Amino acid sequence: MRRIEDVSAPSSLAEAMAFLRRRPGAVPWAGGTALMTDPGTWDRPGGPSILDLGGIPELRGVTRSARYVELGAMVSLSAILALPRGIGLGMLRECCLSVGTAFTRAMATLGGNLCARHRFMSCTPVLSCMDAALELRDATGSRWSSVNRLVGEDGRPRFPEGSLLTRVRVPVARWSSWALRQMGEARYPHPGAAVFVGAARFEGGAIAELRIAAAGLRLVRDRSMEMSLIGRRLPLSRKESSTAGSSLAMKALELEADRDFAGLLESYTVSFLQRAPEEAL
Repeated sequence: MRRIEDVSAPSSLAEAMAFLRRRPGAVPWAGGTALMTDPGTWDRPGGPSILDLGGIPELRGVTRSARYVELGAMVSLSAILALPRGIGLGMLRECCLSVGTAFTRAMATLGGNLCARHRFMSCTPVLSCMDAALELRDATGSRWSSVNRLVGEDGRPRFPEGSLLTRVRVPVARWSSWALRQMGEARYPHPGAAVFVGAARFEGGAIAELRIAAAGLRLVRDRSMEMSLIGRRLPLSRKESSTAGSSLAMKALELEADRDFAGLLESYTVSFLQRAPEEAL
């Protein structure tokens, strides 16, 4: 059984940040679903300090505007599913629905899903494709940063030590076609679990926007490949789709991802690019 060094249950963000200044390596406790089921989340030397975020009301807020939806880090996955369907969060909704059981979704939080430090959970590739921004707080203050800043050059998670995720800002977007697929048979919290996400917007019979990402132990996304297909007429040729899939598979292997992961990423990319225009009709 793991020994706990210290526990704090603040009632405000100011109290939480004061604790983090004293204990920069503290483990934030949100819903606790990942911490209770995945031993890899406790990969820190000695007895960890726990920062229980459940008593901070600021972290449970939801606000909407014409341009984005802003979600507090402690908003549960079930609360996201309860939001109106027409606000442009279709991909994120499907991602939340794919997580565990209704009981798990009621406990699991958006922040907890995003802040796993040794592997990516399911929401990160989705929010990468949705160009989400994160509000991070540390001893120097607060700042907004792209969710993609949580990904290191090696494709692994890079959540800054001593920081706390407080809000997630998701731009409202209307995609012509999108897909979310579990990769392989493994499901979270299995270490081999991974997810594929594709999103495209079409205008005038051509690709106007394209986002493809996949994540498990590493996150793979190739913006140069995405840009190379912008403006291409639909439907894409089999060669164009295959070239895109091969590019992503090669990048996955360069990041030392598993060959099975790379192979599935290539296959799912080709399938998405071939079928997306048909599904959008």
